[in-house]
Amino acid sequence: MSTTATTTAAPVDIAMIQTGQALLSLRDSGHSLPTALGEVIDNSIEANANNISVLLEQSEERGKKRVHRIAIRDDGDGMPAEILHRYLVLGYSSRYMRSDTIGKYGVGAKLAALNFGRRIDVWSRNRADAEWLHVHFDLDEALAEESSGKSVVLKAPVPAEPPADLKLDFPKETGTVVLWSNVDRLEEGRAARDFNELRQELEKELSRIFRHFLDGGIKISINDSLLVPHDPLMLLERTWADTVLNKEKEHKRDDLKKGVLRHFGATSIGEDTVKVGQHTARMRVTLYPKEVLRRRGLGGDTLAKALRIPENEGALSFVRKNREVAYSNVPRILPGGVQEMDRFIGIEVSFDPELDDYFGIRNVKRGVEPHGELRDKLRELLKKHIPTARKLIDETWGEAAREQHEASGEHGSILDAVKEVDAVMPKPRVEPQQDAPSADDALRELAEDAGFTKGEEQQKYIEDKKKLPFVIESVSFPGNIFVSTTHVADQVIIRLNTRHPFYREMWEPLKAISQRDPGTVSGEEAVKAARRSIEAMSLLLVAYGKAESMHPNPVEQYGDLTQYWGQFLGTLLNKVKNVL
Repeated sequence: MSTTATTTAAPVDIAMIQTGQALLSLRDSGHSLPTALGEVIDNSIEANANNISVLLEQSEERGKKRVHRIAIRDDGDGMPAEILHRYLVLGYSSRYMRSDTIGKYGVGAKLAALNFGRRIDVWSRNRADAEWLHVHFDLDEALAEESSGKSVVLKAPVPAEPPADLKLDFPKETGTVVLWSNVDRLEEGRAARDFNELRQELEKELSRIFRHFLDGGIKISINDSLLVPHDPLMLLERTWADTVLNKEKEHKRDDLKKGVLRHFGATSIGEDTVKVGQHTARMRVTLYPKEVLRRRGLGGDTLAKALRIPENEGALSFVRKNREVAYSNVPRILPGGVQEMDRFIGIEVSFDPELDDYFGIRNVKRGVEPHGELRDKLRELLKKHIPTARKLIDETWGEAAREQHEASGEHGSILDAVKEVDAVMPKPRVEPQQDAPSADDALRELAEDAGFTKGEEQQKYIEDKKKLPFVIESVSFPGNIFVSTTHVADQVIIRLNTRHPFYREMWEPLKAISQRDPGTVSGEEAVKAARRSIEAMSLLLVAYGKAESMHPNPVEQYGDLTQYWGQFLGTLLNKVKNVL
């Protein structure tokens, strides 16, 4: 018997990373367009650029519009050939792991580009008399090379001018142009409903992220539109908020056309340093000005949305080396959780890169969550400042409610909120009556019933109420009627009878409690009022059912009424909240 010896070839070394496939996977790095472009703008700022332009180019493919190219140019220092050659190397940074710069990992701008486009081109020059040098990386070329067994490499820079078809003013002296092409993730309906919405969202985010640089004089533009700094603390001057508020009718002035902006500054609630180890962070808390607070219930109206108030609810702005790296809620850091009124409170935490570990900074500047000792210290400070701010908001709204009640009557704030909702509700179908009073006469009579009897005061009341689809006043009149309605043009005038038991026993006591400070209402009072309210509302429904039963055919007579009533009540309750 014989045996045959077999030998096994020694295994060969293999590459740890399949470059093309790995980069294909890394395209899903989770960047939004603003955070992705922010990575490139960081590099421009680090290169001492004073003017940075972003260009989004749109095209149409298969009947659908999309952004197909994005270019970023700056007038910074530019890059010498040896740095430019390595610019697209994943993990390379001339500032690698330094703590005195915005970037330090060498991956942000590369991953940001690949998140949206499949090709990156860069042109740069570091002397005014030098020629432009060009490097590029094409993901599809890399995949083809890798599949044929070749290594994926970056070729050395070669002289080349930036493409003439780019509608950008190229730097006359030093600078850099970055171009993302073969963009395949920004078609209409994916990142935004349309191009205009995409551009507006980009402007909004970048104006906040780079607000301190914009305030310092660095110019950033999106498709030739210069960004105005947006400060969620409302402390900086000549910001987006100042621009919006100066255009409001009650704040307009003759010198606005000359570019003179009034500053609507926030109130400082607290400014603290937070020491962690050998380093410190700074936290600032502000309360928005009364021109923004206005009255309870207006935190989601047209002006509030223009001022970007709703997105500020419970948000903390984390600023690392003057650049915002996160603007979001931090779980369980605000006392009592996030409340709706917190959208009027600005919170900024600023820090230097030495504290990156405590803030959970990642290799892409997106997302922060303080932890450990730092989180505990921030939470303790917020326990002190947030209740103070909330109390001041309540006081401001209380004063506004009293002023409005004196000027517009008991129901003014509700009616203003209903006006916003009525715009999306079905329009009335009341036919004009021959003997009906004119709108002015009906409102003049109502003004007299409500106690507005002086000429100028009465005329202002009429002019103000004309703008509303519904007018409610609590007035005294004889008889058993609780609610009386008058339909004039497209307006409904509703009178509540203050002599009626329902008003005296439910409405009035609840109104009195609602106007008191929370700490002055005893538990017994609140429970007693709630119980009587449940009784009164139950009896209201019984009385309505009884009234229907007085008609021989109530379903035919009142079916549409109850259907519409329920529908409109549901709509109004869903959309009108916290206005008193």
